[in-house]
Amino acid sequence: MISIIISTLNEEEGIAKTICSIPEEIRKKSEVIVVDASTDYTPIIAQNLGVRVIKSRKGKGRQMREAAKKSKGDVLVFMDGDGTDPGGYIPKLLKKLKKANLVLGCRSVKAFKEDYPMMRTLFKFYRIFFVPPFYLINFQASDPLAGFRAIRRKDWDKLNLKSKTFEIETEINIKAIKNGFIVKEVKIPHLKRCGGILKSKFGTDPKMWFRIFKLFLKYSEDKEIKERVKKELKDVFFSEVH
Repeated sequence: MISIIISTLNEEEGIAKTICSIPEEIRKKSEVIVVDASTDYTPIIAQNLGVRVIKSRKGKGRQMREAAKKSKGDVLVFMDGDGTDPGGYIPKLLKKLKKANLVLGCRSVKAFKEDYPMMRTLFKFYRIFFVPPFYLINFQASDPLAGFRAIRRKDWDKLNLKSKTFEIETEINIKAIKNGFIVKEVKIPHLKRCGGILKSKFGTDPKMWFRIFKLFLKYSEDKEIKERVKKELKDVFFSEVH
């Protein structure tokens, strides 16, 4: 069985799009779980679409870990609930997972006809800040913080994740490399975020950027890498504050 886990915080404008994007043939052999910390109609919409809803406290990392613990699948697929992750690409993730431990659905420089221009533009700036540090530890993905990802439960358990908020993707990536995981990616389009780009709970928060780099430093054992990441952190945080 496949467990498709969607973490949500006030995504009433995007949750239906996300759930309905999952192909019917995938739905038939999966359980779809919305793990929710909303104060809007997100859980009601999800329930009306026939998926399981788990109430949770805020924190994406906490939500993902809690839902994974309560799920039944041998394979876990994670999606964001804002409409930016195309469920139609889940079969491609699962196909690549046959020869990998972790597969990411990554936005990249590749163009798709479905692309939303502003999202592509923002991605170019995102790459400047977040891709280089991961290349330092040989985690070579065009979108390393992608929330759209697939992993087998046995590999998920090996990671022993601790993160409570958005830095969980960073922790997954670092521990995947430390465990010798084979990591692959599937290119996906830059879809428009439902509810508006500025509503994002991640990209517009410079403090979250700081927390991600801080976690990166925590798990990095190479002194040279640590110094280079510290410089990345200083440059990003200084430019954001000033």
